[in-house]
Amino acid sequence: MSVAAPISKESLEIIRATTPLVKENALNITTNFYPKMLGRNPHLYKYFNEANQRSNKQASAFATFLLGDGEGGCMKEKIVAGEAGVHDGLSASCPSSQSKTLADAVIAYATNIEHLENLSEAVERICEKHCALGLTPEDYVFVHDNFMEAVGETLGEVVTPEIAAAWSEAFMALAKIFTQTEEKLYAVAKEKQWLGVKEFTITNIIDEAVDVKSFQFKAKAKDGTKSGFIPGQYITIFEKPVGKEYYAPRHYTVTSQPEDDYYQVTIKRLVDVADPKNKEKFGFYSNYLHSLSVGDTVHLGAVYGPDLLSAGDKDRVAAFVSVGIGLTPTKAMLPLAKKTRPNVAVFHGNSDSEHQAFKGLEEEVKQMGGIYSTCYSKVPGGERLSGRKIVDTLKENGVEADQVDVYICAGGPATMCLHGQLIALGVPAANIHLEYFGPFQTIPEK
Repeated sequence: MSVAAPISKESLEIIRATTPLVKENALNITTNFYPKMLGRNPHLYKYFNEANQRSNKQASAFATFLLGDGEGGCMKEKIVAGEAGVHDGLSASCPSSQSKTLADAVIAYATNIEHLENLSEAVERICEKHCALGLTPEDYVFVHDNFMEAVGETLGEVVTPEIAAAWSEAFMALAKIFTQTEEKLYAVAKEKQWLGVKEFTITNIIDEAVDVKSFQFKAKAKDGTKSGFIPGQYITIFEKPVGKEYYAPRHYTVTSQPEDDYYQVTIKRLVDVADPKNKEKFGFYSNYLHSLSVGDTVHLGAVYGPDLLSAGDKDRVAAFVSVGIGLTPTKAMLPLAKKTRPNVAVFHGNSDSEHQAFKGLEEEVKQMGGIYSTCYSKVPGGERLSGRKIVDTLKENGVEADQVDVYICAGGPATMCLHGQLIALGVPAANIHLEYFGPFQTIPEK
């Protein structure tokens, strides 16, 4: 997609000049921004993860994004979406979506004002999240007003009317780019799936592993519901747990295939190791979903998300690297990868076999003629998944480090570690594609 900058030359110059100051005060701005916006507009809590708000992760992650990598943050593949952010179902409201991402994108937009091509992938991913949540153009106004006020209060007299006007213009210009992109995504969903939220019935529940279940859904009404999606994309569950006035919908990777007559998601029940009975502040939503039964009704939005396999070269081996519940996009994309790539490889890290989902995946991969390797870190003689393990296993099977596209789905720290190790061992940075749990983060250029 193309990204334009429909703002005046005078405003562009002001943005360039003031971006360093805003970046320097990023954490203070975001700390001011969130309580202000949510206090005035409590209905927006439905877009934000409560645990992240309590731990200040959203504000600090926002600040990390603002500070970027010294070259303007938001650098194509270096920006990665949260929830599995998407894939773990940590929350459709992870700091990478809705109001927070709008504010993030304004700063990234300003920092990359002369290199707008760097924004294309990030804008596309953000808009996919917005559509999955049903965002409307009116929602941008709440964020604009409160963010601008937070900037003014934090920076004080430095923010002259001219500076305020320039940043406001930049914000609304980016909002226009977002709404135009989202209009196209909604149109595709209307044609191939549906718009809004629909009722589905849980038709099957599969115990995949300790604290991991797969849920299968069929449309409650026989209204011609279509399943036109791309493997690796995510569906959104719009359920309101009892006792919650506001709630954040959750995104989960669809682990069924487009030709199946049901949708399937695979959910890990999050448990507070220090206090397993603590379901109010930790893993509230996943615990709620694990309490549902066959026959219960759930409300689902259409499937959205990037075409992950299109990020890469069809002549390279597709190597999937995951940790924990990050195995879900691997499960989803394997059949398509086998059809479109010369071969597939799966590398997975987990604590032990009891906590690993999809135990039949090894046989499935071997039947495809692919490469499969699992590392268990909490068993006698176990080891953590590492870049060295991945590269050595590939070489043992006749595949060089520069002959693969690597798709990593793991938590932020694990992703950064594996990313750095793989590059050091010869995997080109451009061949590594990231989907990890948690807020947007940047991975510095090497």
